[in-house]
Amino acid sequence: MVAPHSTVVKRALVLLTIVAAGCQQGLSSPSPGPTPTAGALRPCPLGAPASAGPQILLSNLPAPDDLAFDNDGRLLFSDNKAGTVSALNADSSVQLIASGLSAPEGIVVQGSGQILVAEQGRNRIVAIDPVSQVVSQWRAFANPTGREGIDGIGPEISNVGGASGVIVPDSPNGVVWRVSLDGKTATQISSGMTRPVGAAVDHNGWIFVADEGGALWTLDPTRRRFATLPTPDDVVVGRAGHIFVNTLGDNAIHEFDAQGHQVSMKSGINQPQGIALDGADNLYYTESGSGRIGRVVRTFILDPPKVTPTTSGTFIICPVVRRAPGFHEPLALVTGSSPTTAILQLEQPGADLSGALEVQTPEHSVTIDVGGGLLHLSQVVSLP
Repeated sequence: MVAPHSTVVKRALVLLTIVAAGCQQGLSSPSPGPTPTAGALRPCPLGAPASAGPQILLSNLPAPDDLAFDNDGRLLFSDNKAGTVSALNADSSVQLIASGLSAPEGIVVQGSGQILVAEQGRNRIVAIDPVSQVVSQWRAFANPTGREGIDGIGPEISNVGGASGVIVPDSPNGVVWRVSLDGKTATQISSGMTRPVGAAVDHNGWIFVADEGGALWTLDPTRRRFATLPTPDDVVVGRAGHIFVNTLGDNAIHEFDAQGHQVSMKSGINQPQGIALDGADNLYYTESGSGRIGRVVRTFILDPPKVTPTTSGTFIICPVVRRAPGFHEPLALVTGSSPTTAILQLEQPGADLSGALEVQTPEHSVTIDVGGGLLHLSQVVSLP
């Protein structure tokens, strides 16, 4: 699920704080301090253009289902048949997060980092501690219908309509709940749906609900039909306000503007059970029928950077920015000084450049952020 608007605002405020700190401290640390490498820092070239079409990131999976990004930027995915939740790391390795689940489906990552997973086979939501990976029950739901249990969940909302919590579509019972962040209290906020299976929130606080009965609803706060679609399964909202819905009836992903007009459709996806957007609004999806996870680069991505130690004990970091065809928006490279890390030189990205920076630090890694407007990607850079 994509982060709600409040989370985007928080990230923007953090980014502004980092920039302010950099301006206050300057790009050179106070005297006495390290000295930049002799000669001006040269910005690094732009990476090769990103592919214009879908890219397969993982294959040969039993039945990948839902997707979400954790607070470290890893792509989490559930597997309905394997009974697992795993993470796809930046280096393309896969880490098992939890196993032994009964038909895991929807995933939501809370602000605390705790991972919530809808366990359809037991009609409950479980919580996974991101550090210990201990699985515990977060909330169980009643299912007197005999139908399949709860499907997609999310997102976490903060002060939407004066309330906070996690939006939970109660799939077998056709209602939607707002559940407190600790899972202890549930308030019904909508009813009368066929099988609600996914939810998202836009920057206006409107809640979108995907209903497998053939509708995408908005709750603003009354329920109204936003679009009619063949078996919607999940919904996410981009940072520019566009709505993305995956549909099992036509094996596609539909993109709508905020007024409900369809602006694009990606077809030929074999049972797209899950979708997610990263911080730069690139689209990730599962193909449950083919056992694959794919990506469509819509703006830009970051490849692993090149890091060069210097003879003076500093590190020159060359980011590798890869732009999607047709994406020409200006981007900025940001990182912050700290008591242990000094930013000696910083060159910004350009139309055909990825930027560069020189740092001095005893730490084993630094974090950089590349972005423009509401779009941004963070990257942890390991230092040799």
